[in-house]
Amino acid sequence: MSKILDDYFEPKAVHDHFIELTKLYHPSGEEDSVREYIIQCAKEMEGVEVTYYEPDAKYPGERVIVLRRKGSGKYSGAPYVTLQAHMDMVCSPNKNIFPLNVFGYTDEEGVKWIKAGDKESVFYPEKGTTLGADDGIGLATILALLEDKKLKDYPIECLFTAQEETEMIGAASFNKNLLEGRMYINLDAENAKIIIYGSAGGCRTQYEGNVTLLPIPSDFITLKLSISGLLGGHSGVNINAGRLNSIKVLTEALIRLNNRLTNLDSLGKSIKSYDLRLISMERDEDPNLYKIPSCASAIITLSGNNEAEFGSDFKAYCEALRVQSQLEKSEFVCDVQKADYIQNSLDEASTDTLLCLLRQIPYGVIRTIPTLPNLVETSCNLANIAIRPKEGSSIEGIVEINVSNRSSDFDSMKNLIQIQKTIGRLYRYTVETGNPFPSWKPNDNSALLDKAKNVYKEIHGDAFKATVIHAGLECSYVLEKYGDEMDCISIGPTIMNPHTGGESLKTATVEQLYKAVTSLIQSLFVAL
Repeated sequence: MSKILDDYFEPKAVHDHFIELTKLYHPSGEEDSVREYIIQCAKEMEGVEVTYYEPDAKYPGERVIVLRRKGSGKYSGAPYVTLQAHMDMVCSPNKNIFPLNVFGYTDEEGVKWIKAGDKESVFYPEKGTTLGADDGIGLATILALLEDKKLKDYPIECLFTAQEETEMIGAASFNKNLLEGRMYINLDAENAKIIIYGSAGGCRTQYEGNVTLLPIPSDFITLKLSISGLLGGHSGVNINAGRLNSIKVLTEALIRLNNRLTNLDSLGKSIKSYDLRLISMERDEDPNLYKIPSCASAIITLSGNNEAEFGSDFKAYCEALRVQSQLEKSEFVCDVQKADYIQNSLDEASTDTLLCLLRQIPYGVIRTIPTLPNLVETSCNLANIAIRPKEGSSIEGIVEINVSNRSSDFDSMKNLIQIQKTIGRLYRYTVETGNPFPSWKPNDNSALLDKAKNVYKEIHGDAFKATVIHAGLECSYVLEKYGDEMDCISIGPTIMNPHTGGESLKTATVEQLYKAVTSLIQSLFVAL
């Protein structure tokens, strides 16, 4: 039985910094309050120098912060070890969640976690908000380490990046000359017993097509259909968990209920099909490329004579899909509401073409690593859709669909993009790719990795592992800048369901992380 507790965890310094961060507004690209907090903390720390900070910077690569504390005593003149975390967070369900309502709770095994939002979100994640432990714990840990008197003689360099959650732009574009350290520890991992030493690369695919708009018949009504409550999650971490995508769910429902695409039971007693046309479809949350959509809605139009039957059939289809997917009722919520009058809709051909395209766009795991079948190699996340009028026209509209791709294999990524382009051409949509981010190629000969393995064995025994992951990490951009001269790992606490209202932090793992980083820093200089 779960029990609601306070938000406290050890170390106290990490807790206190983290709770302060949860009060500050810091969506991706709007990190100024956190930037100011870091600088204020740095000014109060003995021996810490602000080596790079541009308070009025607008470009993500110029919004980073670099702090340094030189080695002293027997570590005087020793090379820096670089610690890194990002200053932004995913805001779900929207940006209006600050200050976060943070609380603790115990799970069925008596283990303490913290999360944010309504306390009922322990059982109903849709009532929660993101916690920002990704990467607020990384930030708080670095600040606490700089204050730790046990480490005051060690040479530490700190990099705080901007806009990690929107295509890692800060890490991609900061000036290479800002960093002096060549031992780089990223604090953005999400499992306390894992050392990461490689990650997937990725890119965005965008579909764009023209649609024809027609006046809605006078005897038609407009309805808003919505899907919510889905788990969503990180499109790298959770893509192999079989989680439903709200845009895909809506698409399947609209195809099943469309009598031009599925002419079933039009006169029968089960779920029927209807003469429906699309007006709009969109994601009902921040359209983050790297989050699996958990809620979406569509506005449609159909004959007013079918209003009651259609609503009943839509809910019946969604209920069948929920049962098939083995989800609780709170994890799959559907609704039908009457919408305000709208003048135009997509015509039948444009409606049907768009729905068929959305069905065919790949989603989920595309391929696993042949030699490691439990690890995802290539995946795809259908992230967003928007329908808007064409400027200067009342009879044409434009559809834009965005997809995020990930892969640790260059050829597999090329093949996925070719499939996406072929599908686009079949439905007369243009397909463009862009915003690529590099993969992080694992280095099995890493001296930093060897040191980290020794530290983790002392803390976790044989329960830890070193691995590569399918999610993207800023380390890939750092290694692209510095090449083989930079030695890099990523570690972190245990965070469940990042990027969702169910995001939770396992409190005991924060202390484990702090101990790991402290021991690792000390071990790197043991020979001096």
